[in-house]
This record gives sequence, structure tokens and C-alpha cells, in this order.
Amino acid sequence: MDTSKARGGVLPRLFKRIAFTVFAFTAAAGIVFALFTYAPEAHLQHISETVKAWEAPSKPTKISKCGAFNKTDEIWKESQLKYQHLRDDKFTIAMQTYRRPKELNDTLHGLLSEEIPSLLEVVVVWNDMETAPPENYASEHGVPVRYRHSPVNSLNQKLWPDPAYQTQAIFLSDDDIYYKPKDLEFVFQSWRKFGRRRMTGGFTRCAVEEPNGKWKYSFCSTDAAHDYYNLILSGLAFAHISFMDYYSSSDAMTTKIRAYVDKHFNCEDLAMNYLVSMLTGEGPLLVKGKEPYVSFVPKVGISTKPGHIEARSQCLNYYNELFGCMPLINETAHIEPGVIIS
Repeated sequence: MDTSKARGGVLPRLFKRIAFTVFAFTAAAGIVFALFTYAPEAHLQHISETVKAWEAPSKPTKISKCGAFNKTDEIWKESQLKYQHLRDDKFTIAMQTYRRPKELNDTLHGLLSEEIPSLLEVVVVWNDMETAPPENYASEHGVPVRYRHSPVNSLNQKLWPDPAYQTQAIFLSDDDIYYKPKDLEFVFQSWRKFGRRRMTGGFTRCAVEEPNGKWKYSFCSTDAAHDYYNLILSGLAFAHISFMDYYSSSDAMTTKIRAYVDKHFNCEDLAMNYLVSMLTGEGPLLVKGKEPYVSFVPKVGISTKPGHIEARSQCLNYYNELFGCMPLINETAHIEPGVIIS
């Protein structure tokens, strides 16, 4: 047998196999890279977005795993299963109001004067026990506005998982603050992609540990010593309805939380952040619009009362004792449209 001819036949075939393997690997790598770098979605065709991140803070918040909450995990799993049939391509606004008709009307007008493609319904949580709410109506773009008369004047009412809700995403809102319509659509699509397990919105605050081990409520956006946030307030935030279901459950912890909120008429938004981070191990997500959100800053409100910061700090420390840990997680990133990172 002529071995040179045999080698002459084998070597070309070997080279062809090597070349084919290299080509296939390169093509596969290109496809994977393309999937990760370019994943268009129908809802985001006209939205430019990116995540802007800074260096991690030099002294991050201490995080402790919040014990063995087996019962809590079971309740939340049941909550997730209970609502998995609801739509996730639309969202509902839950807007709480109490005797501020001008602010409420201005906010509703600002939101409903333009079309928000993914908005399914607005539910106004009417906490005025002495006055009947207006009649339900539909906006000029066909969005139903439903007034839900609360049985009691409680901040917990906004976080109640209304059985009539048809969406998994609930945009928790106050009557004196709102995103511009196009920005609210962008925030919702950002929630769908990145924020389902987070409090996702535009209103940041900080819980800051003091030298004595106590916690202080801070307007971190104006505090140069802190370049992070660990709270997104529920005056302007998306939350998955399963978190609201757990908050409103008969669990011993959430029952104590709701009682504390009713006694002090404060801090339901802080409690939601504690619960979400405890359940998921993830921090909140700040999403900015192309324009600043609108805030009327009314003369009458909980945040305008003397001692507001001190009261909020007391809430943080009470929740820490109740949870037996600090579940809040520092975040240094945010999402906004049209940002280019060099």
C-alpha cells in the first residue's frame, strides 16, 4: 500500500474538518454574542435605554440574611402562583388620595391626556370616609378610571391586592406626583425586563447606618457622602402584585407591620422595600424618564409635618428589630433613556 497516497487523502479531509469546526464555533459564538448585545422587543423598538453604574460605595450597607423564614417563603410562593395568570404586558395604576381634589385631578389629567400603550386601568384608592368618590369614567384614550372607596382611612389600602386587578404589574402612586406619559411607558418596559423582583421607580431614599448602630432616614440624592440608594418609595414605583399579596397576608410579621403603619400613619413604603429585598435578596431599581417627574409638593401632607425625618428613622429601626436583620441592599445603578456610556 502506498502510504504517501493514503496520507495525501487523509490530510485534506482532516484540514477540511478542522476548518469546518472553526467556522461552526465562530458562527455559534457570533450568534450568542448577537443575542446578548441585540435583543429587540416590540415594546422597546422606539426606546433607547442603558444602565449607568458607578463604583460600589466604599462602605456598603451591612446585609444580614433574614433568618429562616420558611413560612414566609411558602406564603410568597402561594402569592406568586395565585397571580401568574394575570397579564404581564399591561399595568394598573393604584393611586391613593385623601381630600386633595386639585392635586388628584391635575395628576389624572397629566397622565391621561396622552396615550400610554400599556396602561390597562387606573384605580383611585379613595380614603375619604366622609365623602363619596366621583363616578367611574373612561379617559379620552379609553382607559377606565375606577374609584375604590376604602373601608378605612389607612395607608395600607394602596397596597391591598384588589381582586379586580387584571395585571401583575401595579404602579403605586400618590395623587401629587407622576411620570410624564411616555416616560411611564418606558419605566414599565424597564420593569418588565429588569425589575420584576424589585421596587422599581423614580423616588429614591437611603437608610444610613450611624456609628451607634442605629439607622437614619436620609434624602440620599442630596447627601454627598452617599452615592447609593437602597429605597424606592411607593409614591412612584412599580411592584409585582405578589409582594402586595404578602404584605396584606395574615403572616405574623406583616400583621405587625400593618398595625404599626396604622398607628403611626407612616412608613408603609419603607416596609414594602424591606419585604421585597427580604424575599428576593435584590435591591430596588431607579428608573428615570427623559423628563423629570412632576411633583406638586402640596402644602398639606405627611412629609410636610415637623419631625418627619425622625419619624421615618424610628420606622427603620422598628423594622430592623422586627425583621432581626437589615435586608435593604445598596444600589448604585439606574436606567434612563438615551444615555450613552463611554
